[in-house]
Amino acid sequence: MLLIILLVFGSSWFTASSNYRISCLDEGWSIFRGGKVITNASLSDYKVGSSKAGERITISNTLNVSEHTTLMFRSKHEAVDMYVDGRRIYSHGRDYLEEGRFIPQRYNLINLNPKAATHNIMITYTMGEDDSVSKISPIFYGRRSDLIRAFFSYHRISMFIGSFLVIYSCLLCSLWIFMSLNRRDAAQIYYGAFFSMLLGCYILSKNDILWFVGNHEMLFSLMEYICVSLMPLAFTILFHSINHNELLKFQKSILKINIVLPVIIFTMHFSGIIHINRFREIVGIIGFAEIILILPSLVSALKKQFKQNLETDYYAGLDADYYLIFGFFSLVISALIEMIMVLSFNVNSDFTDKKLFPTVDSLEFGMLIFMMCHFVYYLMNGINHMSADMIKAQLEGLAYTDALTGLMNRAACAEFFATVGEEYALVSLDLDRLKQVNDTLGHTEGDRMIKTFAQLLKKTFAGAAILARNGGDEFVAAFENSSPEEIEKCIDNLNEEMRIFNEKKDTFTLSASAGYAFASEVEGKKVHDVFYLADQRMYKMKEAHHG
Repeated sequence: MLLIILLVFGSSWFTASSNYRISCLDEGWSIFRGGKVITNASLSDYKVGSSKAGERITISNTLNVSEHTTLMFRSKHEAVDMYVDGRRIYSHGRDYLEEGRFIPQRYNLINLNPKAATHNIMITYTMGEDDSVSKISPIFYGRRSDLIRAFFSYHRISMFIGSFLVIYSCLLCSLWIFMSLNRRDAAQIYYGAFFSMLLGCYILSKNDILWFVGNHEMLFSLMEYICVSLMPLAFTILFHSINHNELLKFQKSILKINIVLPVIIFTMHFSGIIHINRFREIVGIIGFAEIILILPSLVSALKKQFKQNLETDYYAGLDADYYLIFGFFSLVISALIEMIMVLSFNVNSDFTDKKLFPTVDSLEFGMLIFMMCHFVYYLMNGINHMSADMIKAQLEGLAYTDALTGLMNRAACAEFFATVGEEYALVSLDLDRLKQVNDTLGHTEGDRMIKTFAQLLKKTFAGAAILARNGGDEFVAAFENSSPEEIEKCIDNLNEEMRIFNEKKDTFTLSASAGYAFASEVEGKKVHDVFYLADQRMYKMKEAHHG
C-alpha cells in the first residue's frame, strides 16, 4: 500500500506543471582551471577530481538573456562569484573563505538584470576545502517562479518522506508526553521519536528543501552533518530500548564509541580544526559496520524472546519482532544499493528530467520502511501486551466470575467485603418467578431469563462498587459512600428497563424484588448484619409482589 502511495505521489499527476519554461545549461561551457582551458565542455561529464582549498575553477558560456531571467545552481562548500559581461553581479561565501570558516551550501538564485540580448556568463568557484566537490552542479535558466516550482516538484518524494518522518516524530513525542504523565514506561517511544526526527531532518536538509523556507543557511547546512553524526548513537540507543537484554561487551564498546564520536566531531568543527563535513564518510562507514555487527545479536535475542513467549500462557500469537527485523534488513540493503548507485551513476540533479521518481534514492526509502516497521512493531507489541493482560485477567477472573451472567460470584463478594470500608450500602435483589419459568418453559428459558435480568442490572447499577450473583435467582450490589437517593434511582431505572422489556411480549416477563441497607444502620457495621437487614426488606417487597 505504501509503495502504491509513493508511486502515485511520485508520478507526473502530482507534478505542479510538466511544461516549466526552464532549461539545464549543460553544453558549450569553457572551463578554466590552473592555466588549462577546456572548450565546448559538458558540465555533467566534467569531473573535478582532486582539488585543494583555495583552488579556483571558472566556467564561462554565452547566453541569450531575456527579461526576468534567473540562474539557479547549487554550491556545496565553495565560494561563488558570478560575472555578466565581466561585471560581478553576485558573490557568496567569500567572507567565510577569507576567515577559514565552514562555507554553508546553498542554491544560488541570481536575477540577471541586463536587457534582453546575448551576454557572457562567467562563474568562479573557489574551493573552501580539499576535495570538497567531485562534480560541478548543473545550472538552470528560466523564470524564478518556474525554477522554484520545478525544484519542489523534482524533490516531491524526498519532501514527502522527510515531512512524514518529522510529523511521525512529533506524534510519537505527544504519545510519549501522554504516557509519561500517566506514569507509564515510554522510553522506547521517545527513542523512536528522536530517531525519526533525525532521519526526517537529514532528508530535508540533504535535499536543500529547508533552504527555501528560511534564511538560516548555516543551520540548515550543519543540520545534515549533525544528523549524520548522531545517527549511530540514536540507532544504538533505539536498538537497546527494543532489546532489553543485558548489553554484550562489544555492544558496550559500540555505545561508548557512538557517544564519544559526536563529541569529537563537534569539538573539532566548532574549534575550526576540521570541518564537520569531512567526517561524513567516516561516520557512514562506522554506522554501517555497527549495523552489520548488531543485527546478528538482535536476531538471536528476538529468537530467544520468541521461544520464551511460546512457553507462557499469556502469549497472544502476534510476532511483532519479524517486522522489526525486516525493517533493519531493509535499511541495510537500501544503504548498500545507494552506495552502489552513487559510485556507479551520475547523481547530479536535473530539474528538466520528468521521469518517474527522478530524485528517490534507496536510502531515503529504506529509512521510511524502517520507521514504518518500527511503528508496526510498537503497535503489535502494544496489542501483545494488552492481549496478554486480558488473557491473564480472564484466567484470574474465572475464579471470581459467574459463568452464566458474567457478573461477580459469591467468592468475589467475600473478597470484596473483606476489604470494604465503613461507609457502604448493600442491595439485595431477587428475580421473581424463576422457578415457574423453569417448570413451564424449561431451564433453557430460565437461563435466558437470568442472563436478560443480569444485563439490565449491569446497565442500571453501573455505579455499584460490585455487582454479583449469589446463586439461583439471588443478586447483590454494593455501593461505597452512596446515598439513599442514588440507590433508589438505580432501582427505579431497573424497574423501568424491565417494563420496557415486558412490552416486547417475550415468552416470559421480568420483575424483581429489592431491598437495601446502609452499614450505619447496623451496630458494628458487620457485612453479615447489613446483608440480613437488606434481605429482610427485599422479602417484604417480594411478599407484596406475590400478594
